[in-house]
Amino acid sequence: MKNNYFHPIKIGNLDVAGNIFIAPLAGYTNLPTRLFYRKQGASVAYAEMVSTEGLNYNFNKSVKLIDTCNEDKLLGVQLFGYNAERFLSAFEKIKNEHFDIIDINCGCSVKKIIKSNSGAALLKSPEEIYRTIRGLKESTDKPVTLKIRSGWDPQNINYQEVYDAAEKGGASLITLHPRTKSMLFSGKANWEHIKSLKKCSTIPVIGNGDIFTADDAVRIFEETGCDGIMLARGVIENPFLVEEIIAKLTDTVYIQKSYDEKLNAAIQHCRSLEDYMQSPERAAAEFRKFFHGYVKGLPGASKLRAAVNCTASPDELEDVIHLYKDRILKKT
Repeated sequence: MKNNYFHPIKIGNLDVAGNIFIAPLAGYTNLPTRLFYRKQGASVAYAEMVSTEGLNYNFNKSVKLIDTCNEDKLLGVQLFGYNAERFLSAFEKIKNEHFDIIDINCGCSVKKIIKSNSGAALLKSPEEIYRTIRGLKESTDKPVTLKIRSGWDPQNINYQEVYDAAEKGGASLITLHPRTKSMLFSGKANWEHIKSLKKCSTIPVIGNGDIFTADDAVRIFEETGCDGIMLARGVIENPFLVEEIIAKLTDTVYIQKSYDEKLNAAIQHCRSLEDYMQSPERAAAEFRKFFHGYVKGLPGASKLRAAVNCTASPDELEDVIHLYKDRILKKT
């Protein structure tokens, strides 16, 4: 029986066609990769997170992270920084760029980000989060959103307090990854926190964390009542996760990709990186971190990955894949 989990969503003044989001993933969600997920049905995708200090001091290099095109809609830009003044100064640098949503990172737990009092370190300062969101709301008509964790550590679970500050400041949406900063990506995401937040929230709540399969997507909707979901590591592990989830949520028969289709999609992804980067060498190197998701479960996958890791261009990658098809796939 068809459920109602996949549906349009309102984010501030934006009417969004669907409620499957792609998280801002440093080193991963570049323009060609976002377009790959959009073709499967992702309605909102975030560019790689951008440093406020990078924009304030090295604008040309940092703004490259939010390259976009007409097909890259709706686009969220996520900033990380340590206080409202730095966020507002950075936003002034990019306010005329082409994007749709501005997001505040209150969840990144990478050591160097925390050391600069950014990312999840902001969870300790709900008042600073309020000041940042309020300041941005006074500077733009774009929706202002934020992504948070449950708290700093198990003794300091304060997602409710952070939500209160964000909602008071005028946030249009909140995404909760229900792990603490101290957990990093270990343990299990506590979806009960999403459920609790959804019950009291006046703005859309997006669930994030441990969504690796279409069944996981159904469960998080069922268990939390969240308004939408944000995919992160799941789409790296399974490049076709978006379309699998949408099929499941819309009660549509989904035919799993054949080995040949997966490999052809891998070639296409690598070629799109080459077109974007204008460098065969850089494209081949960039694509390696995506490749394991395409070949998971294939016979001889480890040897194929090792061979691809030695390629220096998309042409060489394609040769390796065609050789694999001839020697391995045709025998299975």
